[in-house]
Amino acid sequence: MKRTLLVSCLVSLSAVGCGASPATEPPAGESTTAIKGGQEDFEDVNVVGMFAMNGGMCTGSLIAPNLVLTARHCVSPIVPDTGGTVQCGVSKFGSPYAGGGFFVSTDQQLSQQGKWFKSAEVRVPADGDDACGFDVAMIILAENVDVPPRVPRIDVPVVAGEPYSAVGYGQQGTSGGWSGGERMALGGLAVKCGPGECGHPSIAGSEFLGDTGICQGDSGGPALDAKGKVVGVVSRGGEGCTTPIYGAVSAWSAFIVETAKDAAQKAGAEPPFWALSGKSDPEEPPPPPPDGGSAQGQSCGQGQGCPSGYQCYAAGAPETGTCAAVCNASSPCAAGLECTSLGVCAAPPAGNAADSDSGGGCSLGGERGPAKPVPWVFATLGLCLGLARRRLGAGKWIGFWWS
Repeated sequence: MKRTLLVSCLVSLSAVGCGASPATEPPAGESTTAIKGGQEDFEDVNVVGMFAMNGGMCTGSLIAPNLVLTARHCVSPIVPDTGGTVQCGVSKFGSPYAGGGFFVSTDQQLSQQGKWFKSAEVRVPADGDDACGFDVAMIILAENVDVPPRVPRIDVPVVAGEPYSAVGYGQQGTSGGWSGGERMALGGLAVKCGPGECGHPSIAGSEFLGDTGICQGDSGGPALDAKGKVVGVVSRGGEGCTTPIYGAVSAWSAFIVETAKDAAQKAGAEPPFWALSGKSDPEEPPPPPPDGGSAQGQSCGQGQGCPSGYQCYAAGAPETGTCAAVCNASSPCAAGLECTSLGVCAAPPAGNAADSDSGGGCSLGGERGPAKPVPWVFATLGLCLGLARRRLGAGKWIGFWWS
């Protein structure tokens, strides 16, 4: 099955860097179908335009200050060269172009007068090179971009019928002249079939079929869910810029997380929250103590944590728990409480206060001796707690869209 790449071979990026303006004509033989209903997009500054030194324009998503998510065909050649068409199982990706050969911009209208950020390194998946199913890449930038990054939805796949919007710098007009290079957005779209559900030989299990609205130059651009998270990366489509196929972000969660951590290390920064948690929604902070007072004795459990400086502690039945202040030699407990072997403050057992912390066992309170560990003792409580826990079809497809 053959499809078209949504890349447009326009101009070498070295020319852009020297002040030359982009070419005004699209590649010969490529469609100039409009992005129907698209609107000028001045808000999605974390959706970037991208030029390559070898000559080409794509779109990408800034998902960390120095990290861009885009399509692999935007950074690698396709072999054999079939003039922009792709046949699954036959078309392969070659080695990526030089890591410093790309520039990205957050400008709504791309021009030589705009600000461009240079790439430093290119990352592609190491476990496959088929042009279908492996069309995702990451570009680590040489400097941070000072705009709020997008969040990739690495933990929840898209499903059929799910609404999404498309953003890109690709072809807009039908007059025959090149009309791309301007960031446009189109909403009101819906996923046709999710990853692994399409049942078509030209759509891999790591891809999904979109609605419409993308064309040459939109390659690498995002599909954004209802909350603005990146769920897809534009890969290729049918004749007339129809039936867009996206690489599913959730299918590449490990690759994206690993690269995000490396990019953060290179920048000397903390990785994004989603790279640390593996979740696209930040964890809710525990509620503060009522009226700003002490949280000691406040209820806690599976869905309710404790403020900083406290741990969820259960001295009896594991179904119940209360917040207990963390204690040590330099932070003693308040009057009437004692520091247990788990390092939290608790009331001494009745009639056994003198012995409550003796014996060298991993006691959670009560009578001397081992007790069942509590699943909601958040934070590391040392080797003691760890040891206690042990007891427990056919058709023509036209390549990728580099506009």
